[in-house]
Amino acid sequence: MQFTVDLQPEEYRRAMLWQQFASTMGKRVNDWAAWAILVLVPLTLLLLVIFAPDALSFWFWPVALLAFVYSLYSTLLIRYQIGRQAASLWQTNPALAHSHYHIHQKGIRVTATGDGPDGEGLFLPWKEIKRVAESSESFLVFVTDEQILILPKRCVGDWERLRRLMNKGMETALEKRN
Repeated sequence: MQFTVDLQPEEYRRAMLWQQFASTMGKRVNDWAAWAILVLVPLTLLLLVIFAPDALSFWFWPVALLAFVYSLYSTLLIRYQIGRQAASLWQTNPALAHSHYHIHQKGIRVTATGDGPDGEGLFLPWKEIKRVAESSESFLVFVTDEQILILPKRCVGDWERLRRLMNKGMETALEKRN
């Protein structure tokens, strides 16, 4: 199966956010907890200062501040960093933005669009691919936890065929590992 991907910065941003915050149930729960802390700590502080200022102990303040700073970092700052990374996609990785994919039984070949499907590029045998995942908008191929190939569904003609091909490739790689 062959197709060309013209990855848009917004697609990259959404895929990275999904990988960071929603790819597993643990990450989703952590994200929900961080948002809850981010909202509830200031609200709790405000209510306690207004209605029970004498009830606050000395240790409450550093714990509340630490929780607030952690949730601020883990929700807003990471999202901001991912957004900046997506905005600079075209300058830092032009090959990532415009690539030709050839996915077959042996693995995935990625070449820059100008090189053509048989040009030099990156070949990833299935055994070197850690996992594949599917979000609502993309197929994600994890080479490592940090290196991800993003295949937007809008660029793939036959989603079912690609899904079957990737599942079969990963099953074959798993059999060879064991």
